[in-house]
Amino acid sequence: MWNKSFSRKEASSVAKIVAVANQKGGVGKTTTAVNLSSCVAALGKKVLIVDLDPQGNTTTGLGIKKKQLPVSSYEVLVGKCSIQEAIVRTAFENVSLLPAKNTLAGAELELSAMDNRMNRLKMQILTCKLDYDYILIDCPPALGLLTVNGLVAADQLIIPMLAEFYALEGLSQLTNTIKVVRSNYNPNLDIGGILFVMFDQRLNVSRQVEEEVKKYFPNKVFQTKIPRNVRLSEAPSHGKPVMYYDRFSKGAEAYMLLGLELLGEKPPEKKRRLLSFGKKRESGDQ
Repeated sequence: MWNKSFSRKEASSVAKIVAVANQKGGVGKTTTAVNLSSCVAALGKKVLIVDLDPQGNTTTGLGIKKKQLPVSSYEVLVGKCSIQEAIVRTAFENVSLLPAKNTLAGAELELSAMDNRMNRLKMQILTCKLDYDYILIDCPPALGLLTVNGLVAADQLIIPMLAEFYALEGLSQLTNTIKVVRSNYNPNLDIGGILFVMFDQRLNVSRQVEEEVKKYFPNKVFQTKIPRNVRLSEAPSHGKPVMYYDRFSKGAEAYMLLGLELLGEKPPEKKRRLLSFGKKRESGDQ
């Protein structure tokens, strides 16, 4: 499906763990987790996605029927099963999933009474780090125990955000949480990048917010911006990442470029706007 000229290099000994988090809802966390992971996987990396959101949208977005799951991330966090027992293979190349069901909604209360409640996910991931190149964690839109478990387990953090001034306030709250996590649980947690989603370069406010964020987070803003794109909205209802739903869409192109940026690969020249790295874009792109 994709030209593999950007194929995997020799694999690292352990996975790089990336949390996708922002306590503000509707900023594209799940969209980013699903589509970035599938693009990184298409570039030759073996990827595990961890769904920590009780809504389970990452799980359905990858075509997994939640009602048919015997165990999920809830059972893993509360110690009822191992992570290996709960991981499922998806229909997409190199992509595995630790799924979530609505039972995860009660996990916060149960975790609060448990020992090592901040490290439950980290301890489980340690047992499977050798099996993957990348582990992406989709965190819920809150700063509770589930999100903290994701941050404690992660090496780095991707923060999707809208180019709106209200989003700056939420970013400030999240950075305070990061400081607490670094001080008490995970001193190695790094901000891998701030990702602008639903971005419209034509709007003055978009450019203003981008410049404001770059001022306070120099060299921490991804060059790739995710545009508003109807295909990105449609793909979850088909249980597919956008690159499998419409690989010639602007959304698929943007997430593939983000995947290359995450891997430190050189993207194709912007002027060529190639999706499959050698094939021309089809007319009527959406």
